[in-house]
Amino acid sequence: MSNSLEDRLSKLQQEIAGKLRQLPPIIGKEVVNFSLDNFKAQAWQNKEVEPWEKRKSPTKWEQKQDDDRALLVNSGQLRRSIRVGKTHDDKVQIIAGGADTPYARAHNEGFKGLVHQHVREHIRRTRNGGQYTVKAHDRSIEQNIPKRQFIGNSAQSAELRERINSLIRKVLKQ
Repeated sequence: MSNSLEDRLSKLQQEIAGKLRQLPPIIGKEVVNFSLDNFKAQAWQNKEVEPWEKRKSPTKWEQKQDDDRALLVNSGQLRRSIRVGKTHDDKVQIIAGGADTPYARAHNEGFKGLVHQHVREHIRRTRNGGQYTVKAHDRSIEQNIPKRQFIGNSAQSAELRERINSLIRKVLKQ
C-alpha cells in the first residue's frame, strides 16, 4: 500500500514539475499583454492608474497638433517591439526596442540631458516660395523626455503582480 502512495506522490510531483516548466513562457506572454494594455490605457497600471504626461502643445513653427493620436504611437514600431526575450526557470526577460527603436529606454525611463546631433545639408523653403540651402552642421540640444513607463516588473506594479499570481493559480489548478 505504501508503494502505491509513493507512486502517486511521484506522479503528482512530476505533474507539478511539468506545470512549473510551462509557466515562464506563459508568464512572459502575460507581461507582454500587460505592456500592450499600458499602451491602450496610455498609463502605467499600478494600484492606481498613473496616466502618462500629455504631449506638448504645437511649437512656434505651427506644427499640426496630434491630439487624436495615442501617446508613444506614431508608426506603432515601439509597441510592436515588445516581446519575450529569454525565459529561465525562475525569471522571464521582456525586451522592448532594438536597432530600429533605440528610443524605447528613453521613453520608458525618461531622459534629461544633452544630445549631440549631426544635421545633413538640405534645402529649406521660405514662406514666400523661395528656397535656400542649409549647410551640414553639428548641434547640441538639451532634451527632456518625460517618463512614460510601459514596461516593468512585478515589483513595480501591483496590477502586474496580481495578474501573474492569478495566472499561476490557474495553471496549477488545471
